[in-house]
Amino acid sequence: MNKRIFSMNYYLAPMMGYTDCYFRSLIENIYGNRVLTFSEMIVDKAIIHNEIKTISKHFLEKNKSAIQIAGSDPQEIKRTINILNQIDIIKHVNFNLGCPSSRVQENMLGLALTQNYDLVKKCLFELINYKHEVSVKCRLGLGMNEDKNYIFSYLNLFKDIGIKKVFIHCRNGVLNLDTKKNRTIPQINYELFLECSKKFPEMELIPNGEVNNLDTFNSFKSKNINKYMIGRQFAKDALFLEKLKLEKINDKTSLVLDSIKELDNYKYLNINLLKKSLFTLINNISNSKGIKKDFSIIDNTKDLLNYIERKIIWT
Repeated sequence: MNKRIFSMNYYLAPMMGYTDCYFRSLIENIYGNRVLTFSEMIVDKAIIHNEIKTISKHFLEKNKSAIQIAGSDPQEIKRTINILNQIDIIKHVNFNLGCPSSRVQENMLGLALTQNYDLVKKCLFELINYKHEVSVKCRLGLGMNEDKNYIFSYLNLFKDIGIKKVFIHCRNGVLNLDTKKNRTIPQINYELFLECSKKFPEMELIPNGEVNNLDTFNSFKSKNINKYMIGRQFAKDALFLEKLKLEKINDKTSLVLDSIKELDNYKYLNINLLKKSLFTLINNISNSKGIKKDFSIIDNTKDLLNYIERKIIWT
């Protein structure tokens, strides 16, 4: 049984090209209920016009993940929520108001949508018709300069509408920078996040952005912040919480095997994506290059299971 050391909660941030069902299943099996995972961002139109394939491709039958959606047309969000209200395997919808990618901008989604406060408000009024949990993911600001009015105005809006769980990427978003530069050029601003937490004590505000080392965890903990959204660090090293001695994970091999077995009846199984998720567990262990080389010639789950069962990978 996995042992929890501190009273903390973690969230796997939605990341395009990373948080597919393979990686989410792996994280859920390793950490159990201590980590809530989020799907990659899914545009509402995909759910409206191709519901069955979209849901089936992104979610396993025993799904535990939240779905992150994006949209900018209130009527399309209404249709999407009506569909999601009929899907029993999903219990949490998160609305993206922070993605700065150029493709997202072209369709006035994510961060770009926040340029139109009234439209955001109309979209959120449709979102809250979801019958289970609802949350929002946003940025601290729009543009390079700190703008308290931006985040305070939106937090007031979320609160007034009834959305109390908000995941805040603790840096601004800049529309004329690409996605990678938006993760590095706007500076982390934990101080403003903490100011938001003080100003809105009735809301559950969860920080995201470079929460990946003990100093940051301890700093937040000293301010009574004990829930965190983490993205890239999980993708670099899925076991980093154990290496920081924040979590203890026993019998990793069995947990990994369970994750692979969950995919037995998955219609859209892609062995390469499955192996990509497993690489996050071996990036920083001895002989990782050799193991990756062995993985490269495996082309089915049966051989993958046999390899992991007989080779000592994790101690």
